[in-house]
Amino acid sequence: MAAPRLAPDIACDRQPPLIALLRFAALECRTAPRADLPPGEAMRDAAVEEMAVLLARMLPTLLQRRPVIRRPGAADLSFDESWLLALARALSGGDAASARFLLARRARPEGAAVLRMLVGDLAARLDFS
Repeated sequence: MAAPRLAPDIACDRQPPLIALLRFAALECRTAPRADLPPGEAMRDAAVEEMAVLLARMLPTLLQRRPVIRRPGAADLSFDESWLLALARALSGGDAASARFLLARRARPEGAAVLRMLVGDLAARLDFS
């Protein structure tokens, strides 16, 4: 029998949905091999949970430093989680200047477009506005 899959209870969670999903995805990814980047259309057609797993798996290669993602239920946000929320707000609010600034400060140049797409699509699906 397969082990039950952990899933965040977003409705009861005080954390922003993006962070709740990312924290659970990061737990799932700790034992998995690093992800190769799927084609763009495959990423955009993925379920929200699959996108969160992909983001959690790819963050270490997309950012200049290894990100700190707290365990589910942690009361405080890490700097990296706060940065991801700021990026999601900028992308969902159409603030291109802030998004460019945030990406330039933390993302690797070759990973900025992928990060923009993943975080932007997740924010749009989670109705982040």
